[in-house]
Amino acid sequence: MSYHIMLTRKISDIKGHSLTQVQVMDAATPQIIYFTLDELEKDDLPEDLKEYIRGILSDIEEGRWHYNGKKNKRKT
Repeated sequence: MSYHIMLTRKISDIKGHSLTQVQVMDAATPQIIYFTLDELEKDDLPEDLKEYIRGILSDIEEGRWHYNGKKNKRKT
């Protein structure tokens, strides 16, 4: 499998609904693919990418790769 998740983040659609955007690197084609989780039900994404995301969906929903844009300060 050539897909590797890079990060996820929360975005809002035009109606203000919160969506999870996923950023995935496809090493086979070298490209970065952006999509929201609701797009897994559509036919726009390759089936093997959908299978990869479904396999790690619980980790995505738990925030394993979540990026919120805030810098973390180290405690010394």
